[in-house]
Amino acid sequence: MRPTITDIAKKAGVSKATVSRVLNKRSDGVGAETRRRVERLITQMDFEPCGAARSLATGKSRSIGLVIPDIADPFCPLLIRGIEDALRSRSYGLFLCDSDQDIHKEKENLRILLEKRVDGVILSSTMSDCDSQLRLLEKREVPFVLLDRIIEARPGVAGVYADNRKGARMAAEHLLAGGARRLLFINGPEMLSVSKLRRVGFEGGCAAAGLEPSSILHASGDYSVESGELAAGTVLDAGGGRAPFDAVFAACDRMAIGALRALKRRGFDVPRDIEVVGFDDVEPAGLVDPPLTTIAQPAFEMGRSGASLLLRLIDGERPRSRIKILEPTLVVRGTTRPR
Repeated sequence: MRPTITDIAKKAGVSKATVSRVLNKRSDGVGAETRRRVERLITQMDFEPCGAARSLATGKSRSIGLVIPDIADPFCPLLIRGIEDALRSRSYGLFLCDSDQDIHKEKENLRILLEKRVDGVILSSTMSDCDSQLRLLEKREVPFVLLDRIIEARPGVAGVYADNRKGARMAAEHLLAGGARRLLFINGPEMLSVSKLRRVGFEGGCAAAGLEPSSILHASGDYSVESGELAAGTVLDAGGGRAPFDAVFAACDRMAIGALRALKRRGFDVPRDIEVVGFDDVEPAGLVDPPLTTIAQPAFEMGRSGASLLLRLIDGERPRSRIKILEPTLVVRGTTRPR
């Protein structure tokens, strides 16, 4: 017969409430020795709590939802691993949804998660100028945390982000320190907060070094390898076989890898002829030839911090700081020359 919480309590000589606190990893009211004794019995008796019963008793599903814009983006697995790392310590489950860069799918995903009665939501939104999806969560009084992407109409909501402006400025400083003066900037969709911040940071870094932002060549993509290759290739072909730039900064690694492909196909040597810097430091960045110099976002820590913040909100806490900005770092590899 499957053991019950009553069996565990009787064997341990404690109340069912004490066993429940141990199962839910709550530290209040349970001594260290008692906790060890209960945990030992749970293991020995092969006890598995009934999720449905626990949900009815506590009013919580012990699950959260995560909505991301593109599960194929190699930046996302590190985010997810960080989230699961924080959830595992509290025995929370995760429902993962992919909005496919579509705001309508994003809202539908949120409705599905609400039907699942998740205790909270982590949202990396596909749009930065729309907050109707947040109103849906607020109406149902479901705690949420924004991740990676800001929603501009809600500057004060809980969120965890990398310092995109600082990271792009670091990219500009690194390229200019190597002597580059004719720059191509391949940005992502302009309506996204991360694209806006990276543009401000990159242009600010150039201006601080005495290079007029108006002299920067601009192209745009959708954060895919193909769009980076198309953007760089179009600018190169317009130059009639001669590159009108001596360095490229792409606002994500995938577009930088695309630009690298376009340069190689046209016979340019990287980094001797043209240097390339990306943004994110996803796994493929270190696997291309030459390996990509990039601005690393702390993706794992971003996910872990976002989940930890959400769990605090679910517990009813009111953190003094509801917004966390994480520091990027420059990772120098083979697409830029030694400084």
